[in-house]
Amino acid sequence: MYGDRSFQIVELFGNSVRTNVEGILIMLATGLAAGSWIEGALVVGSFAVGTGLHLACHWAVALGFGKGIERMVLTRAGVIDYTGAPPGFAEGILRTLAGPSMNALSAGIGYALLASGAADAWHPFAQTALATFSVCSLILTAINFLPAIPFDGGLVLQSVLSRFLGDSRGRTLAAWISLALLGAMAALGAWLIQPILLYLAITIGYDNWRKHLRPVADPAAIVSR
Repeated sequence: MYGDRSFQIVELFGNSVRTNVEGILIMLATGLAAGSWIEGALVVGSFAVGTGLHLACHWAVALGFGKGIERMVLTRAGVIDYTGAPPGFAEGILRTLAGPSMNALSAGIGYALLASGAADAWHPFAQTALATFSVCSLILTAINFLPAIPFDGGLVLQSVLSRFLGDSRGRTLAAWISLALLGAMAALGAWLIQPILLYLAITIGYDNWRKHLRPVADPAAIVSR
């Protein structure tokens, strides 16, 4: 629910990192499809490292603009609370795209090392770890660039639409586009028999509807009854 319910797991340089039970279970469940406990641990670890790099780049760009981060909430639809004044259009876009761009860079470097044969001399476990990390980084890239709220791509889409259509119309259109894409994600999750993908698509889709599209009763109409 956009990080409304969470608890702190660590504090880094004054920045509160928070999550909830659902977020922890989702992270652990990503390793269930692996063929062994070791592979499952590599999957969970790779997603954790990739997420850490993702957040670090958001943070670095914020610092570059003289801002900071007060709170990071790692839930199904995570949120970052930045310090300082609201960003301008260009600053907001750069800050938002920094995270998935790091995931894309990580995947590119990993696959380049594997394709070049540079990792052939490594221990088999290290090769497997690199391959797993590369795949997980690619998945994080694809998900976070998806133009659906609250993923980074969706936040960029919302910013662009709001700039040209106005805040209200832009947010509404971005929310409808998000619901369509999340519906496609749910169908893909069902087809591939990926319960986590299906669960995330449905719950995040509901979050979008509840936050941006659900009709709100007219207070005046309620009072007049």
